[in-house]
Order: sequence, then C-alpha cells, then structure tokens
Amino acid sequence: MNLEKTLRELGKEIQADPRFKALKEAADANDKDENLQKQMQELQLISLKYQQEASKGDEADSAKIEELQKQYQDIYNEVMKLESMMNYSAAAAEMEQMAQYISGMIGLFFDGQDPETCEIPAADCTHNCNTCGGCH
Repeated sequence: MNLEKTLRELGKEIQADPRFKALKEAADANDKDENLQKQMQELQLISLKYQQEASKGDEADSAKIEELQKQYQDIYNEVMKLESMMNYSAAAAEMEQMAQYISGMIGLFFDGQDPETCEIPAADCTHNCNTCGGCH
C-alpha cells in the first residue's frame, strides 16, 4: 500500500467517524439558522466598521471604537449561548482532539517510533525520565 492510498484511507476513516459527522451536522444546522446567519453578518459588519475606524490611527474615535467592541462582544455572547453554537463548539472541540491525536502519532512515526506500539506521552510528561510517575 503506498503512502497516497494510505492517506486517502485515513481521510475516509476520519469522515466516517461519528465526531466528523457530528461536526458536519452542527455546521449544517448553523448554516440553515436564518437568525444565526443574520447575527454573523452583523458581526462581520461591526468588525469592518471597527477596522475602518481603527485604521484612522491618531484620528480614530476611541469612543466609537469602544462602542463597536461592546456591540461585537454583546452579539458574540448571544451567538455563543445558542444551543446550535454550543453543539457546534463541542463538536469542533472533539474534532480538534482527533486532529491533535493524529498529529501526535504522526510525529512519533517521524521520530522513528514503532507504529505498532508507540503511544503519545501523557500531557504532564516532562521528557525527563527522572520525574516520571509512569505514562502508561
């Protein structure tokens, strides 16, 4: 089996994983939520106004910048409280964990570790065996 084929098989496995499916479903639900889409557009507009004002340098209106920051934060907080966004955030966090695991394992392979037996060290590993309480 060549590397290209193996990578494509990994891609298929990732996309078949329930975590990937959960993220896709959460993203689709957000895309279909008209209220959420309006709020996201409003965030983009506020961000653009902020950038325009901030680009004025010394002539920028600090009160206006502060108000835009407050508006942005208020809408952002509303958006993040939505059940659909909480679902999306949770699903994205699960996928990020998967990505970190895959990256960590690939790093071990590049370091010459045995692909059949190597394991990612515990998060508290100092790489100084004198401090080790045991990873496994």
